[in-house]
Amino acid sequence: MYLKEFIISENLKKKYVLDASVVIKWYFTKNESELDIANYFYEKVSKNEIIIASPDLIMYEVLNFFTSKLEVPLEKINDILSQLNDIIFVINTDSTIQLKSFEISRKIKTSVYDSIYVTLSELLDYPLITADNKLRQAAKINGYNVLLLSELKSIF
Repeated sequence: MYLKEFIISENLKKKYVLDASVVIKWYFTKNESELDIANYFYEKVSKNEIIIASPDLIMYEVLNFFTSKLEVPLEKINDILSQLNDIIFVINTDSTIQLKSFEISRKIKTSVYDSIYVTLSELLDYPLITADNKLRQAAKINGYNVLLLSELKSIF
């Protein structure tokens, strides 16, 4: 494939920002809901049919989630991190993203952590997909393109 063809084909793919509340469902299903739609995203990104971007924060949030899940061995955590680095475009946050996240955090009255996802979504012009209804409501009210995972059932 020539570079021009690659660029065109990549440009045709749907693109999203996913937060940790969605990605965690790929690896831990106990007491989780909306697994079917979360798995849809996993299958699509694994097959390179869609593009998923997330801030580097996602790795820490996934790790933090699993600190209390003692039934998940260290080898599995290593596999999860490896796979996430392979299938997601992990964006390193810089001071520009951090400051914008702080501004959005104040505006929508959520944590800076959640606002980093909103900021990345806005900067890339990709919709943010979350399972966090509180984040979705706060962001949506303020005009940000945030979709709740459960809302996507009817689309897919």
